[in-house]
Amino acid sequence: MTTVTSNDIQELKDLLSAMRQENREQMISLREENREQITSLREETREQITSLREENREQISSLREETCEQIDTLKEDNRQQIETLREENNKQFINLHKEITEVKIITAKIEGTIQSQAVLTQKIPDLIEKVGEFKNWKQIAIVAITAFTSATITWFIREGNLKP
Repeated sequence: MTTVTSNDIQELKDLLSAMRQENREQMISLREENREQITSLREETREQITSLREENREQISSLREETCEQIDTLKEDNRQQIETLREENNKQFINLHKEITEVKIITAKIEGTIQSQAVLTQKIPDLIEKVGEFKNWKQIAIVAITAFTSATITWFIREGNLKP
């Protein structure tokens, strides 16, 4: 076996120390490279984020404008539809008012006719009673001929009109 001398140990120590120093320098160099890469990546990422933000802002602005235009269009369409419906409702209201007025006039005429005929209706029982009082057909014939004659004379007086 070989013996290890203090020189050998010193050489090993120096070698280890040199290797440590070299490893430290490599680590420091790698750290610096990593820091530079990280800084570069951060910068790229920030630029990308800024670019994306700007694109998003532009898209949002464009969408807002389009949405505002669509809302304005819908508002105008709704206004026109409401105006059309108002006009139609007004026309229908006027027509209904006319029809109601016509119905009132007709009702008033009917009521007037009923009232004028009420007097005649009240006389019917009296006439029936008088007809029942006739004792023979001669009297009935005389009344019928008299009624026909008076109706004919009245008709000539009115110039041939049957209207009241």
